[in-house]
Amino acid sequence: MKLITSDIVEKTWQEMSLMPPDEFPKVVDQMIGEQPVILSYLMTACQDLFNQTERQLLIYMGVVIWKIMLQGDVPLKTVTEKKLDEMEDENFAFWESIDRESDEFIDSVTAIAARCNQPEVLRYVVEAIMEDMEYANEIRDENKAMMMLYLKTVIDCFDQ
Repeated sequence: MKLITSDIVEKTWQEMSLMPPDEFPKVVDQMIGEQPVILSYLMTACQDLFNQTERQLLIYMGVVIWKIMLQGDVPLKTVTEKKLDEMEDENFAFWESIDRESDEFIDSVTAIAARCNQPEVLRYVVEAIMEDMEYANEIRDENKAMMMLYLKTVIDCFDQ
């Protein structure tokens, strides 16, 4: 898949943020039909760790990522459980291998970003989790890295 540009990311993010709330369930229904494994993954991720608000934000950002990736140059393949497991294992193994002695979250994010084929899409995730006042304040600091890893896994699955 070609690189998703920042223009595509911004345009799609803007469209989703302006969408009337009663339209969102229709988008979710469409995603259920096209990417059921990803939506199930987002809905069940860290049930014991994330609170209700964090789970809703994870699902919302996952849906936005899906809409962004739909704008790519090739149709998205339906993600299989096998592919999802591979990407998740790879991302979590890399996270565990990062030297975090300094406890610098930004250094870890930079290392993860260097391994992403869709840096503009990942930038959306990082900004939403870390900087966007609307979302960032709703996510507890100790859960930001985990949320980013789940969403990077989704990006990687779509970027096959």
